[in-house]
Amino acid sequence: MDQLALTGAVVLTPFVMIEDAVILIKGKRIKALGSRDKVEIPPDYRELSLDGYLIAPGLIDQHVHGGGGAEVMSGRANDLRDMARFHAVHGVTSFLATTISGSNEQLISVAQAYRELQEYEYKGARCLGLHLEGPYLSYRASGIHTSYHLRNADMEEIMALNRISGNAVKMMTMAPEIPGVPELAKVLSEEGIICSIGHSDANYATALKAVDDGFSCVTHCFNGSRPFHHREPGVTGVALTDDRLRIELIADEHHLHPNTVMLAWKMKGPERIILVSDAMAPTGLAEGNYGTTIGELSLVGGKLTDSMGRLAGSATTLEVAVKNFWEYTDCELTDAFRAATYNPARLLGINKRKGSLYPGKDADLIVLTPQLDVVMTMVEGEIISGIIALD
Repeated sequence: MDQLALTGAVVLTPFVMIEDAVILIKGKRIKALGSRDKVEIPPDYRELSLDGYLIAPGLIDQHVHGGGGAEVMSGRANDLRDMARFHAVHGVTSFLATTISGSNEQLISVAQAYRELQEYEYKGARCLGLHLEGPYLSYRASGIHTSYHLRNADMEEIMALNRISGNAVKMMTMAPEIPGVPELAKVLSEEGIICSIGHSDANYATALKAVDDGFSCVTHCFNGSRPFHHREPGVTGVALTDDRLRIELIADEHHLHPNTVMLAWKMKGPERIILVSDAMAPTGLAEGNYGTTIGELSLVGGKLTDSMGRLAGSATTLEVAVKNFWEYTDCELTDAFRAATYNPARLLGINKRKGSLYPGKDADLIVLTPQLDVVMTMVEGEIISGIIALD
């Protein structure tokens, strides 16, 4: 459908809430948006009434490893497509395919898979590029990252991966205390690649210097770094107090206590929090044990663990994280959606096209019930999943 009018819903742009709204969509873009009394529906537009529903920008997940049984580290384009379809059902319209520390050969296969993905049309969330989580991480804070894959920074390795992927590396999580990382961060940040502090045992001074070196984000804040101490606040201390840093939060009921999420909200406010899923391959599957590229993982009660009982990423989806964040913080609903739409779009430098609903922007949007269950997902003007259809 080239010309469509969505009517009757409450729209979160996400900065403001518009009741009884009209959104005109022509092709892949939003043509007009506003309250019914301000937007005239042209006679050649097909109207889809959405009374009783909410419309929000499509969610953007900058940190997702897998879902629906598919995983990034398989190095297969088919897995990336399956991830794109799975997460679209849960309201994601754009994402970064996120790696786990692996050998150079494994990372090359992921880069090649991403490039292959661009050669085919598929229905699902748009994979915007790669987020390399590792392998330049701390042994002391490695979590489920396999220790023998951790290594010192190698600029040639990353530049080669970027070339192989077609300049698709958009973000990299590193520990700033690892040899070579400060120099690499300066180069990457100058190239427009986001550097994020993660899986780090850095002290406060080292973490603070990392921000000067070009780091602009903290990966899954509170998780994967030395614990906060009142005499040595470490990465967490810098993350919460330095306004130059955005922070990722995993609001999945397992990674963070609700009051920890509230603390982050009070410290960072609506502009500097980015919700991520950190979802792994078993996300969306039944409880049980699953073989993955990092070993067998166990999914029980929504919690994903490895053979040692450690949290192994998340089994949540991003729309659930938005709902949890809203409940934990009692923030405005607009702010909860902002943390999973405009804020990541701004960090990734795509906010002129995605992350909010305004004329001229991509028609990436989701329709939700008042309980925030996703019932329709639209990517660039095309309805690709949900119970609401045109026919």
